[in-house]
Amino acid sequence: MYRLPISLLRFLGLAMLVMNTLPARAQRPVVQSSDFHVVTDGVSIHVHRKVGAEPNKVPVLLIHGTWGDGRTWDFPGRSVMDHLAVRGYDVYALDLRGMGSSDHPASYFSIDIGNRVNDAAAVASYIVASTGRAPVVMGWSQGGVITGLLAASAPQLVAGVGFFSVPKDGFFVPPALLPVLLGIISSGVDRFLPTLEEIREVAFGTDPITGKPTISADALATFFSLSEPDSVLAIEEEASSVFFNAYVVPAWPTIHVPALVVDGALDPIVGVDRAQALFRVLGSTNKQLIIFPRNSHGWFLEDNHDANLRVVDQFLSQF
Repeated sequence: MYRLPISLLRFLGLAMLVMNTLPARAQRPVVQSSDFHVVTDGVSIHVHRKVGAEPNKVPVLLIHGTWGDGRTWDFPGRSVMDHLAVRGYDVYALDLRGMGSSDHPASYFSIDIGNRVNDAAAVASYIVASTGRAPVVMGWSQGGVITGLLAASAPQLVAGVGFFSVPKDGFFVPPALLPVLLGIISSGVDRFLPTLEEIREVAFGTDPITGKPTISADALATFFSLSEPDSVLAIEEEASSVFFNAYVVPAWPTIHVPALVVDGALDPIVGVDRAQALFRVLGSTNKQLIIFPRNSHGWFLEDNHDANLRVVDQFLSQF
């Protein structure tokens, strides 16, 4: 009987072993997702987590803005969570109370920015307890205000901060939307969701070079589909100089961790001057300011989102 050489048999055996293991590896997802809840003030807060194959970098906690939830950061085709997870970060995105899969109270008059800071603190505490590391906390719009108040009140829970489209002393209400906001406040309703066109006006813009919207019509429709009515009280506080001067403005100089401030020059409710003012008053000695000249309030979701997220990569690389 003809016998194959021992060396060839070994080669074939090794090849079969490799081939048998390839399908299992191919089926393993690049990014793995999980969900859990933490409880604060008797309120259940939903958290979405994503990790890549080697989550060996600093945890990152993402805090969404008004009318949104944690899905803002896991936007289809424009996922900040996926972007960070595949780069080795342990990424968390919470739903603030009243939003997404977190508890929804009977009355949204019970929701303000202050108790949403408690939501963020509870999730950050969980991350510290479970990973042994304080997260870098990054917040967009109202989420950035919450990030600042968290960093000032509980610095042990925060390794660094990112302020995405956040003003020093209150969000500016565009004149066309001021009657809408005043009417909602005076009506006595507890929650409110703008129209798609109103959200486009607040969050996105028109590229001054191409003349095209900064976000495609399909992506805008998806963004609106992920939106829901939010607390009128929290929205009112966002635009209130009284609230900011009493609670937020005094907090900025007390923040000393590394900080990233980013906005788009086309942002109608923050913009260059307000972003620069925030940057100047931060107590951090390690801080960066980035202004994208052709972007608006939602710069990390606009059509050039991949290029814009490079500033986040660079900032996080120091941790």
